[in-house]
Amino acid sequence: MMTELALLPSRRTVRRWDLAAVTALAVFCVLGVLTARHVWQLAELDTGLLRAADALDDTARAIGLIDQVPVVGEGAGQLAGSVRDTAADIRGSVAGAREDLRALALVLAGAVVALPVVPLLLVYLPLRLARRRELRGLRRMLRGPADPMLVEHLARAALRRVPFRELRRVSPQPWLDADRGRCLPLAAAELCRLGVVPPPEWTVPDHLDG
Repeated sequence: MMTELALLPSRRTVRRWDLAAVTALAVFCVLGVLTARHVWQLAELDTGLLRAADALDDTARAIGLIDQVPVVGEGAGQLAGSVRDTAADIRGSVAGAREDLRALALVLAGAVVALPVVPLLLVYLPLRLARRRELRGLRRMLRGPADPMLVEHLARAALRRVPFRELRRVSPQPWLDADRGRCLPLAAAELCRLGVVPPPEWTVPDHLDG
């Protein structure tokens, strides 16, 4: 089944699909980088909170000075400690949020890039490898004398896969030619559709060559 699907598209169609796959991969990689960059920048928007924490530290130091004043400063030390704890909590929360946002940036980038990569790896790449393997084997079989069964197989495939307008240029009666064993031109047309150079002794229509 995989082999049959791999050989259905023509070489021209496969080239277009390859270009589309590379383009999609490049576009989604750029989108992934941009997404990660924007989310990563959000992790740097904590300057205001850090300044607030610094202000609380300054306040705690000021309150600590009051603690040294007799009578008036009673309880100021405890208040100063509470303010310092609040500043520390703010810094801890900011650091945690920053790490979470940076991790989210990486996850989102990976998810965006995976959108084209997963189908390419699971579907398109196996089909391309199957097609390459089959065409390599076909080229090996074409090195020797023409195998009548292979020629007829290719001719029958041409009747199903070569576009009608091109098929008419190969022969005015292609189905009759195949039934009567005149299969070389049809087989050559199928090879050209697949991007395989037919043997020199096979008849190749000029408009199908290459």
